[in-house]
Amino acid sequence: MNDWNEVVQLASTITFSFEEDTMIWRFSSNGVYSSQSLYKIINFRGVMPVHISAVWSLKIPPRVHFFLWLLAKNKLLTRDNLNIRQKLDDVRCLFCTEDESIHHLFFDCVVSRQIWYLISECLGVNIGANFISIGTMWLSNKRFLVHNVITSATLWGLWKLRNELCFQNTPWRDVRLILMRIAIMAQNWLFLCPKQEMEPMAQVLSKLMAIATRPRRISG
Repeated sequence: MNDWNEVVQLASTITFSFEEDTMIWRFSSNGVYSSQSLYKIINFRGVMPVHISAVWSLKIPPRVHFFLWLLAKNKLLTRDNLNIRQKLDDVRCLFCTEDESIHHLFFDCVVSRQIWYLISECLGVNIGANFISIGTMWLSNKRFLVHNVITSATLWGLWKLRNELCFQNTPWRDVRLILMRIAIMAQNWLFLCPKQEMEPMAQVLSKLMAIATRPRRISG
């Protein structure tokens, strides 16, 4: 049932209409051209970043492919995007008091920053400052397969926990909870990975588990 609810939630971001086809500018949410929307896509020598399409080659479950594709296109139903459709009384992040957006939730929130700091420690590379730092690794999935699985599990885990806080009133404790979930998810996705990546993945998962089970520090 949880899987079905996740599919329904992701599918709800797709809008169908009986109106006649019209020309739209697909790089803005309202379909209207603006110089600001053009500026946002002028990178990688003037073309759309190819890592958006590279998501489909990652060794992760299909529903996570779709989730990352929506994230990359700023189509997830975070509170700022929901507020465009219907005015909300509260647009604050579920983890802090800042306004919720895709960039804030996954990269700029105090919780997500702490998680990426620990993920970087496990992977031995500084990652998670923004979407670009993750998406560029999708282009070399063979080289960064372990990194891509872990970062995909991190983004998916953050989104699932955010929804639990929002819809199920799950109490927030600390980052160790989500680190444990990330490790378990990545462990469950191992069957999708080539055999030669099993050992490197196991080493990262071992580090992640060790961090997730560290005793809480008591500050004096």
